[in-house]
Amino acid sequence: MMNKFVLLGLFFCTVSHAQIFKDFTLKENTAMNGRKEKFTHLNDVTVYDLEYHSFDDTFVKGFLITPKDNSKKYPVLIFNRGGNGHYGMVTEPYIVRFLSKIAAQGYIVIGSQLRGSEGSEGEDEWGGKDIDDVLFLFKIIDELKIADTSRIAQMGWSRGGVTNFHLLKKTNRIKAAINIAGPADLLSTHRKEMFKVYQHRIKGYAKDSIAASHRVSPIYQLDSIKNKKVSLLFLHGDKDTSVHIKNSELLKAKAKQIGIQSDMITYKGGDHGLMSQIDIVVDDVIGWLKRVL
Repeated sequence: MMNKFVLLGLFFCTVSHAQIFKDFTLKENTAMNGRKEKFTHLNDVTVYDLEYHSFDDTFVKGFLITPKDNSKKYPVLIFNRGGNGHYGMVTEPYIVRFLSKIAAQGYIVIGSQLRGSEGSEGEDEWGGKDIDDVLFLFKIIDELKIADTSRIAQMGWSRGGVTNFHLLKKTNRIKAAINIAGPADLLSTHRKEMFKVYQHRIKGYAKDSIAASHRVSPIYQLDSIKNKKVSLLFLHGDKDTSVHIKNSELLKAKAKQIGIQSDMITYKGGDHGLMSQIDIVVDDVIGWLKRVL
């Protein structure tokens, strides 16, 4: 039998551990239970699969990780994924080894898998409708009882850095942003295969690659961000062969030029994924967020 509740004026029901809210659905990821003995920090969090319809009604999947203790409010960290389409989706191992460790330190971590990814509708679009998919997360955050909506940060990895700066143009609610191994100017990449990705994922690129790249590239968005008091942190491995560390250096220099506070941490020997140093990354992220958020 379906149980019905009224919570903060919003109707939702529970069916097989699913919580169906007005704007989204949450279902606890019970696969995490089998990992708790090895990864003890998972005992301190709950991992949910998230489903919602974006602003244009496109069905999109995502994830939500919350601390177990629901007796108080927590700051929120929006995670912006890398890759494109199915490639680069946030996986369960990635949640276990990285994002859940941040949540276990007292943060709500939420993210979108973006349109065009496995299980979601639509086509992936860099610097376009994908930004709306992430912007919709604010509606979800505002419905979470344990969310401190005055303390919202974001963290983007690789392509997620593109998302970071476009989101900063759309809203002034983000107080801090972490950019990990993100590009500055898309046209400056040394990887020729990326131009095929741009042609497929960036609207108007095939017609005018320079104009389209300028419209999307993070270095050209910094002047237009809404919250000029935002704090920025750039993290990059000095052996990253996918996105060279000079990209973070250029973005930091641009931030300084326009008067935006920023910090940068370089990981010696670090590659694009930084997985061999991921626990150090977690500590650096937590330490910085505690200082600025």
